[in-house]
Amino acid sequence: MKLNLSTRSLDIAVKIVGLLVVVALVYLGFTIWSNERSQQDNSVTGRAIESLIKVVKEKPRDPGARILLAQAFASAGRMDEAVEQFQNALKLDTKNSSALEGLGLIAMQREEWRTAEGYWRRIVENLKSGQYASQDQRLERAYYYLGLTLIELKDYQNSVLFLKEALRMRRDAADTHYAISVAYRELGSVSNQRKELETALSFIPTLPEANYDMGLLLLADDDQAGAAELFRRSVDNAPGRAEPMTELSKFGSVTERLAKAKSLMKSDPKAALIEARIAIAIDPQNLEAARLVAALLEGLGKSEDAVAAYERVLTISTNDTAAAEAIKRLAK
Repeated sequence: MKLNLSTRSLDIAVKIVGLLVVVALVYLGFTIWSNERSQQDNSVTGRAIESLIKVVKEKPRDPGARILLAQAFASAGRMDEAVEQFQNALKLDTKNSSALEGLGLIAMQREEWRTAEGYWRRIVENLKSGQYASQDQRLERAYYYLGLTLIELKDYQNSVLFLKEALRMRRDAADTHYAISVAYRELGSVSNQRKELETALSFIPTLPEANYDMGLLLLADDDQAGAAELFRRSVDNAPGRAEPMTELSKFGSVTERLAKAKSLMKSDPKAALIEARIAIAIDPQNLEAARLVAALLEGLGKSEDAVAAYERVLTISTNDTAAAEAIKRLAK
């Protein structure tokens, strides 16, 4: 969805995508420091900061203590103070990856992309030749965030290169595959974009950004039912995002789609199924649409899919005896 890496998550939008994951993905990095920014000033955080300030005063040349204090400040939303402590840590240890990563994430949050790029490149340079570089999660994260940063800087070719380096270290990273798909989209390589989206969805089928973008590709292929289903999945897994719901609303109403499906049942059951699938995507709780999809699948001889559809009917109406009987019948 051009949920703009558009979230490790991303902000949605058909063309907003360039800002992709970064918005959501970037904040993901901050979860290392805090689960709830809304509690940034609670007593626990405040006491932690007070204690860490004392530790730093006692051990002013300990970069580890300053990093912990910086992370605590970041957790409390006190970013200027966090930056100061991360920089102080770097003065004591110029290659400290934790300090560089903290500064990189804050720079991304502030949309200071060139500054962020510099920090990620420093981490890569420091770690890429290490004895255990291929297993170093710090290096994998640096490649990943550098790739996201370069997308924001519209340097898509190099973004792909660094993101693929991250994938070499963690091939099942759905967010990284999604980020690469965004870069390929901006490069105009639809086939590569599709491949990366398919891979991302194979690891995390509910990834809202990938579902949204794949839905747009299916629309271009004139697969309206498939697109509607992916937009629905995106809506369900990205509450509050306007883009997937906007696309879904373009399919019209459930009433319209059901009426069309019923009119085609005898003359063209395959076309009727398309309309019924769109109807249930528009309103997943519509019992009539769910029953119609199941019946059409069964009539077309797609038993396995029909069973799944009848099971869906039962999730909407637990006492639907017709659906229960159909499942038994198809299971024989």
